[in-house]
Amino acid sequence: MNWITKFILVACTVLEIAGNKALAHISYSNRNFGTLIIGTDVSNNTQTISSGFGWADATDTDWGDSHRGRFFRFTLSEAGNVQIIAQRNDLMGTFLPAFSLFSGLAQGSPEALAHDSSTLSVASRPGGTEGSFRSLTDWSIGNDPTYNTAGDPTSGVLYAARLAYFTYIGHAADGTSANFGNAAGIVGDGTADGFVTATFSGLVAGDYSLFVGGANYSLQATEGPTTFPTYGANVTVGLVPEPSTSFLLLGGAAFLGLLRRRRG
Repeated sequence: MNWITKFILVACTVLEIAGNKALAHISYSNRNFGTLIIGTDVSNNTQTISSGFGWADATDTDWGDSHRGRFFRFTLSEAGNVQIIAQRNDLMGTFLPAFSLFSGLAQGSPEALAHDSSTLSVASRPGGTEGSFRSLTDWSIGNDPTYNTAGDPTSGVLYAARLAYFTYIGHAADGTSANFGNAAGIVGDGTADGFVTATFSGLVAGDYSLFVGGANYSLQATEGPTTFPTYGANVTVGLVPEPSTSFLLLGGAAFLGLLRRRRG
């Protein structure tokens, strides 16, 4: 094989990788917390997040790119309260985490192929937007029509172009408007220390998507546009009991202890 042939093969490989990255689909791979059970915290290993601004960028009027963060999922078999914690775990020690919680999944056969650059995604959002993702409201994202077996036309089944819908529930952001910007409605924890948590009460049974990304809005001016720094973050999700239930359990334990002492 001469050097020209080798060069062409390498160039084609690079283009293929770049294309796959540009058209990356929403995925929950290794980020599925499963069905939550009261009293059992389910903690992920550290996940890598591309860019330090992805969540904050999706709070403005030109929306954001879903590639600039990570999607997680969990299921509730019955109504409950869910606590979410996001904490940086990167060598630079600069990542400021934020997250948004949505009901809905991009998990069905056609929906799992959804990405920001699909024809349907672009057509379903205003012109000039950077992507389909939105941190503070409902949003949707579409797939490209494709055959169900690795794009093989002989499979005989063509997926229609279809949108996956996400219904906004709430969010939490590390720090203040000095880092996440001035978009209306952002709730920050007041301290940019790489840690943020929130509890969402009264969630109904069903499937949920959690987006975790960077809360430093100004970094979009210095990171990218083709390659982005990678940050580490640890995410914990747990189903917590109602405060009244916790009080009753503690009260009952104290009462039983008192009875034991009296019998002694």
